[in-house]
Amino acid sequence: MVLTNPTDRPRTLAEALRSAGRDFLIRLIELRPDLGYPLPADLAELAGRAATTTSTVRTLDRLDAWTRLVAEILAALPDPTTPAEAAELAAGTVADLAGPDSVAAAVDRAIGALRDRALLWGTHELRLTRAVREYFGPYPGGLAPPSPQPLDPGQVAERLAAAGPDERDVLARLTYSPAGAVRNADRPVSIEQAATPIDRLLARGLIRPLTPETVILPREVAWHLREARFAATPVPATAPPVGGRHRDGSVVDRAAAGAAYGLLEDVVGVAALLEEASHRLVRDGGVASRDLTQLARALGTDLAQTAFVVELGAAADLYGTGGGNRLLPTTSYDRWVGEPLPDRWLRLVRAWMIMERYPGRELAAGQHALGPELAAPAAPAARSLIMELMHAAGPGTVLDHDQLVAAVGWHRPRLATAGQPTIAELTTWIWREAGYLGLTGLGAVSGFAVALNPSGTEGPDAALPEPLAALFPGLVDSIIVQADLTAVAAGPLPYRLAEELRLLAVQESRGGAGVYRFSAESLRRAFDAGWTAERIHDWLSHHSATSIPQPLGYLVDDVARQYGSVRIGPATSYLRVDDEARAQTILNHPGAAQLGLRRLGPGVLIAAAEPYQLVEFVREIGFAPAAEDEFGRNLAPPDRLRATVFERVRTPGTARPAELADAILAGDRGRDPDRVETAELLSRLTRAAKNASPVLLGYVGPDGDPVERRLTPVDLGEGVLRAVLADDSAVLRIPLSRVSSVIPLQ
Repeated sequence: MVLTNPTDRPRTLAEALRSAGRDFLIRLIELRPDLGYPLPADLAELAGRAATTTSTVRTLDRLDAWTRLVAEILAALPDPTTPAEAAELAAGTVADLAGPDSVAAAVDRAIGALRDRALLWGTHELRLTRAVREYFGPYPGGLAPPSPQPLDPGQVAERLAAAGPDERDVLARLTYSPAGAVRNADRPVSIEQAATPIDRLLARGLIRPLTPETVILPREVAWHLREARFAATPVPATAPPVGGRHRDGSVVDRAAAGAAYGLLEDVVGVAALLEEASHRLVRDGGVASRDLTQLARALGTDLAQTAFVVELGAAADLYGTGGGNRLLPTTSYDRWVGEPLPDRWLRLVRAWMIMERYPGRELAAGQHALGPELAAPAAPAARSLIMELMHAAGPGTVLDHDQLVAAVGWHRPRLATAGQPTIAELTTWIWREAGYLGLTGLGAVSGFAVALNPSGTEGPDAALPEPLAALFPGLVDSIIVQADLTAVAAGPLPYRLAEELRLLAVQESRGGAGVYRFSAESLRRAFDAGWTAERIHDWLSHHSATSIPQPLGYLVDDVARQYGSVRIGPATSYLRVDDEARAQTILNHPGAAQLGLRRLGPGVLIAAAEPYQLVEFVREIGFAPAAEDEFGRNLAPPDRLRATVFERVRTPGTARPAELADAILAGDRGRDPDRVETAELLSRLTRAAKNASPVLLGYVGPDGDPVERRLTPVDLGEGVLRAVLADDSAVLRIPLSRVSSVIPLQ
């Protein structure tokens, strides 16, 4: 933030913003996009929003380690302070710089970053916003406030030299946490009367009473004990390097494309399995461990990768919760699966970039895919950062894991907080997820990762570069039917063709070339779906690149002859059997009595069981029954179940920062020039309460009418002003949000 007039001394953040200009405002909105929604009416409202605790905490948590350290140093200094004072405190804590000039330059860069984010204002005199000071607490960096009567360095050294081991142990505990509880801390004590280490420290002035029950380590003593270091651990002023050995980029991209295509196949495979078998979610909304194991076995992958596929499909709205709390494909899946392969992959990557979960995390006992244990609001920020580091390293780079962890920890130290995963853990999870997606190949950064916007903000119509899109296998519209009752697809099939083939045959292998096996059971599944032998023969002739082998033709005709020879329908229930011998076989089966089967007439049996129970029973015997309705018509299979996806409500983000800045500046030009800004009102009230000075206060009364009263402010806390009326000494409590004017009377 460069003021238009260097001699100006803005008193408030709003004044500083007003002096900074349009370009600064655009940059501020880019760095803190939450300030632009909803649109502030003017710069005063923008400044007020920037100084709120919620927005300030969000911004501070996104700072790198060095900028965050400088912010804490400034919070430990009086307001206002200077860059030179900040550099003096920072000098002993820089890990990678030597010399006062280089340290001062690094501090200036950090101050500029804080200024760009409206966390402070001023150039020669730096003022932090109140929310920043509150964020770092009463003892920023573990330092007490400057002492009213500080000891000089010689006195500190002399008194510390006289301290014994017990006293030094106490000082060591207070070095980075200056306050401690001591009973009767404010009692007078001399060195002759001192009986304990605390007494001796109090007598020498190495600790001082803060309250009757609290002592504090003076700043000058702590600074000597720390050997002029602000932080216990030195902090680099520049980002740690991230690099590693290189692989051939074209080989990496081909491997990454294979992983990306495999992921698409897994997503489709899970959808097909969800259609065939019901997977009811557990109470917390996750997938049961048994169901996840079944999915992994069917896909031929491990549990971790299967969990990732389920999580990613749900994040992309391809899977959802349907009737009976079951996990099902969604209506959105039916549209997605018909898109080109690169577009399908892009949609998955965009969902991954914004999902607030770590699906690459290994599931511990009691944890479930889609369960609440994997929730992580900071995950999108961590992914965006790692994508930026991958983008900077370039394609083909095998990133050194330790360097990557160090860089992530420096850029976003607040990603790991108490009770949360460590930087090393979340980096490992995200790198694993990137491998599943094809953002890495053979352990190296792929061209797919570099082609994407690291922030994941490219438009929905953005496409992969043609060279990368061409690495996905092309669709084929024919299969090769072989004499061993298998069919080979030389490449990925269009969705509808693949769906019909999976109805006729069982898929035995997946990948670029899939293998499908025909069997009597798989063909009966097609007959259950309403297909006829003629339709199956026509389909095979149309889609096979070779002539239909004789064994497959015989198998289709044989299943067709058997299918429907036993007819089952609701009469609670009945069976129509064309062959009397088969009817007798069914009646003679040991399980027939349990179903209440008996002969009604020639070729007709009835039972005290539901039709679906009879179908299962007759199939177990070895026949191929066909279900029919009460009119003798074959029952068509029910429509496939689908979960409904509702459009998520998202924060509008269509306006560009430049457009928002122009709108705010236009509103500011139309503001009332006589209006006093909120920060100035609070400043006047604070001074009046501190000095017990009377003011003329204007505010909005409970009935909505404006009120003016002469009173003396007492204190401001929790958004409420307590004040004493001048005429009758009554105490008023007035919400600060209702105050409109403050005029000092003395």
